[in-house]
Amino acid sequence: MENQTSSPRRQVRAASCFAWAAVVSAIVVICFGVPQAASAATVRTDDQAYLQAEKEFAGGDYDAAIASLDSAISSSPEPDYHYLRGECFRKTWRLDQAVDDFDRTLGLNPKHARAHYSRGLIAEYRDYWDRALEDYDSAVGLDPNLSLPYIARGGIRWKRGELESATNDLNRGIKLASEAVLANPNDAAAYRSRALAFRTLRQFDRALEDHDQMIRLLPDSVEAHIERGRTHAAKYEQAMHAAQTGGGTEAMVVAERHKAASVADFDQAVRLATRLIEKSPNIPQGYRMRVEAFDARFHAWKDPEDCRFAVADLDMIARLAPDCATVFFRRGHLRAVAAATDGDATAAAKHFDAALADLNQVIRLDPTFAAAWCERGLHYLRAVQRGGDAELSRRGAGDLSEMIRLVPKEGRAYCARGSAHALLSDWQQALADANDAVRLCPQMPEAYSLRGLIHDCLGNQDAAHADLARARELQERLGAK
Repeated sequence: MENQTSSPRRQVRAASCFAWAAVVSAIVVICFGVPQAASAATVRTDDQAYLQAEKEFAGGDYDAAIASLDSAISSSPEPDYHYLRGECFRKTWRLDQAVDDFDRTLGLNPKHARAHYSRGLIAEYRDYWDRALEDYDSAVGLDPNLSLPYIARGGIRWKRGELESATNDLNRGIKLASEAVLANPNDAAAYRSRALAFRTLRQFDRALEDHDQMIRLLPDSVEAHIERGRTHAAKYEQAMHAAQTGGGTEAMVVAERHKAASVADFDQAVRLATRLIEKSPNIPQGYRMRVEAFDARFHAWKDPEDCRFAVADLDMIARLAPDCATVFFRRGHLRAVAAATDGDATAAAKHFDAALADLNQVIRLDPTFAAAWCERGLHYLRAVQRGGDAELSRRGAGDLSEMIRLVPKEGRAYCARGSAHALLSDWQQALADANDAVRLCPQMPEAYSLRGLIHDCLGNQDAAHADLARARELQERLGAK
């Protein structure tokens, strides 16, 4: 009997699994951009509508702020008015309207660094990483003392395996955030920014110190508890690795302590968001915040109940905001995860169909949403891995080709499409995609892993060994940071 662990089919599935997991993890990260405070620059202090909007924005009543800003803009279309309204749209997941306002901001004031940064966040969320980097570069060039563009740019470079340039950006962001903290020890946004940079650099203890400071300043912030919960979960993974590689009982105790702290933070975030919903049950914002809490807890601890809770809240948001593509994307992603993880075949099939319907709706609402094409393509590939037919692989390859058309310089897309071609036994096209992935992202371990496994299936043992060794080297460097 053939050894299944070394069969070409088994290796192809491993390659595909490796590639799509890397892409999905990036999408999950993209879904939770760091919120950006409103700019306080060059605003007419006599405009009462704008001043009212600032108060509403600070209080989290973004729909009321939008109404106030509509009034302010009708009398005086100042760049900061459009910027603040764009931030309101971004925080309420209406991304097309947000981009329109950021574009108008830059049309009125091409030197508005924060508008470039916020527009870059949306591009990153949609999987336009190169476009996001252009905006982050512009933000850095226009205001070299703004920490968040460095941190965001460093985050993309880190995910691409470009560790030296990523570390430089993140350290610069930390320095600027530290200067802001020294100037104002009560600057919660500076602690939040610095914590994100520390977490990306895997300096979890320092990140947790900043999360603690943010929660001291904003004890009722849902976001603050979610972010601290994520960092505790990451610290748990680090401690578990130490326990499994010789750290012993002490490392295991540390791991369990951070797991308990993570769960407590996510639970508190859910409670705080629930209070907002009870106060205003017909306003979507509380539901959005609770979705973030459930989603974060689910991705950290894999309890399927959290996935179901998040989907239920997204159902409510979809009723309140039926034309918001982001709602369907978030719900489609969660349903796709449920389809991939539910052990009951009948339930998994229902999740598959529901996820597909949501992702189809995203693409109907916004056919330029690159991440939606990627997610739907990966959704087809996951079905193939569970025993689906070749037609699903062809559909997956087609969707990933559309993503590549939208983002032709993104190596992750070629990784995913290479997996689809491998599942179809289209080895030459799979190898061509893997080569493109390596060319575009020469520091990304997933690209070498996929190419190595394809070479192995083709019998090119020397090339396979070299690529897999390179993948391990890059992955070890990433883990050591």
